[in-house]
Amino acid sequence: MDQKRVGFTIDAGLIQRLGYELVGRAETAVSELIKNAYDADARNVNVYFKNSNVIGGALEICDDGLGMDEGQLINGFMRISSSDKIHNPISPKYKRQRAGRKGIGRFATQRLGEELVIITQTANSDNALKITIDWNSYISDADLTSITFPIEVIPKLQKEGTILRINKLRDVWTIASIKRVYRYVIDLFQPNYLSDRTASDSDDVYFKTNFYKQDANDLFCEPIFNEQISIFDKALATFEGYIDKEHIGHVSIKSESLELDDVIDIVGNDNQVYIKLSDVHFKIYYFIYNRPLYYGDRITNQELNSIQSLSLTASGVRLYRNGFRVLPYGEATDDWTKVDRRWSSDSGVINVPLSNKNLFGFVEIQDPTGMLFEETSSREGLIENEAFNELSDFVHKSLVAARQRLASALTRFKKRRNADVLENDTEKESSINEKLDFLDKMINDSVANLNSDNQIDRNKRFYEGKQIVHELRGQLEELSMLRVLAGLGLSIGEFTHEIKQYRPSIYGQIHQLLLMSLPEEAINRVNKIKYNFDNLFVYTDYFRKTITQNLDRRVESIDILEVIDDFRRIIEKDADQFGIKFDIVARSFDVTIIPMHRSEWSSILYNLYSNAKKAIVRAKRDIGTIRIVVGSLNDDTVVIDFEDNGDGIPLKNWERVFEAFFTTTSPASFDAPTDEQMVGTGLGLKIVKDIIVYYKGKIYLVPPEENFSTCFRIELPKQ
Repeated sequence: MDQKRVGFTIDAGLIQRLGYELVGRAETAVSELIKNAYDADARNVNVYFKNSNVIGGALEICDDGLGMDEGQLINGFMRISSSDKIHNPISPKYKRQRAGRKGIGRFATQRLGEELVIITQTANSDNALKITIDWNSYISDADLTSITFPIEVIPKLQKEGTILRINKLRDVWTIASIKRVYRYVIDLFQPNYLSDRTASDSDDVYFKTNFYKQDANDLFCEPIFNEQISIFDKALATFEGYIDKEHIGHVSIKSESLELDDVIDIVGNDNQVYIKLSDVHFKIYYFIYNRPLYYGDRITNQELNSIQSLSLTASGVRLYRNGFRVLPYGEATDDWTKVDRRWSSDSGVINVPLSNKNLFGFVEIQDPTGMLFEETSSREGLIENEAFNELSDFVHKSLVAARQRLASALTRFKKRRNADVLENDTEKESSINEKLDFLDKMINDSVANLNSDNQIDRNKRFYEGKQIVHELRGQLEELSMLRVLAGLGLSIGEFTHEIKQYRPSIYGQIHQLLLMSLPEEAINRVNKIKYNFDNLFVYTDYFRKTITQNLDRRVESIDILEVIDDFRRIIEKDADQFGIKFDIVARSFDVTIIPMHRSEWSSILYNLYSNAKKAIVRAKRDIGTIRIVVGSLNDDTVVIDFEDNGDGIPLKNWERVFEAFFTTTSPASFDAPTDEQMVGTGLGLKIVKDIIVYYKGKIYLVPPEENFSTCFRIELPKQ
């Protein structure tokens, strides 16, 4: 007796699942149909909403693409999950990367209306083909293959292309809802080319979509125009980033009015490359609202207010895969780059806004095979795999790094503007207390001379007061960050005090383990644990000693060689762990400098060391080297050269590295611990310079000696 064989059967209710239930939003449904026209090498798509003010109206989508012959209509359009676009991912005429892959996008028509009429013709055909599909025929408990519709042969309506008429619309389409879908469809296709590569690979002439609203008798046809204004040339700054062939990220930050033109390297977590990313490019336009002064004469206050209003609905960073927009990225409620959450946690730390409302951006990913970035079946987002997480991390870090450079540029801008107010005054740096004293005296003098007829003198005093107020605001921004760092210092003090209590117990347990008869491998592991704890306690002792020294505000003469030698012993194990050789060269022993707080030298040396270590790690040196050369410049001055063989500092940044908020460190990820996010704040070298200048010294960069890439030179008066 022959064995029975059985296979899957398909219930007709599947069509309801693929259409109305799978495609969640009407704009997504319309976009899927326009994507099909793009895949068919259309250049023009006209969308007509007929009598759509009430349920039951009609929607017609007409394209001038290649159309379909009978075989393509039966085996392509009428076949569920057809594989044609998988086997032929590039369109034949314009070599476009086809958007569809799953073969179910056409069921968006079922989401929109109860009936579909297809009319299609090719350039080589004499007639057109027509099919009328009643979606209500696909009811549950019926066999899908038993439901068929006749193919009609009719005269051609156009040279080539396809017309989709969707009758008995399920939704009401008002002017407002049509405009909303139109704006979405306009954004569906990547605006302009974001990279030279994409432009050179494309033979496209253009792709244009037009929307119209018609009345019931086709007597009136109202075009729907895009309301979005051209704003990109008004941006305060432009961020442009890409991933190179070595999978390393780069972002450029440009601002004409702020005189900013920088490039920053961006790396992944643990200083690793973005191994899953390539063919990634983005361009983001940045705005600060209510500050037209920052833009120079490039924008009016009214224009800036209009852009701010537009940001409520059209801002954000949009994502385009193979030329097509992917929702919901860049929508008003979406934060896939995590800048809104970062800005809420960083608010008050850096006074430069960074939220989606400040950004109008586009991210381009090229993934022809769909192996890295694959859309979900609902066409609402990408599967959040490792590649997507790397992409989000790259864009997030690029934006945070750009904000750091903007903070530095805005600080310079404010200083330049303040200096321009009094052209003939020499620039002078004074403490906040001195400026407040001057302001107090100026107010007193102004009151005393209230009846003065000297208009020039009064104007001069007015501008001086205005300049001081601007400078104080800038210093208060720095102080807000210093306040955060001071709070972190208090936390470190508590931590070092608490961890000290565990030291006897930890070493006691390690000692007991070493007395046991353990295998050699276990003994080696215990010794490694002891080594790591030794390193930890050296650091905690160092911080505890530094904090104790801070409590004593007395100053003392400093023997530079002694201080540096103490510091070397403290960081020796950390340097060994990173493969860094630490050398001290004494070219003079008469190096006792004027009285300072010893804790200030801890801050100076640790900031220089941490910067050098990060530079060496970035350069991936087999053997890292840090060298401190101590000598006498003359009878009155001690000179200290701090050198490393890291990745160096570009000459154009030699002055800027000492500015507040300027940093060359790649930002931490959004979900990194707080201490990691605090690293690279751009205040380390600013603090170092402030300390040295306070004691009438200097710090600056000089050309390094052979085999080194960076050299910081410090000059301080001798005792």
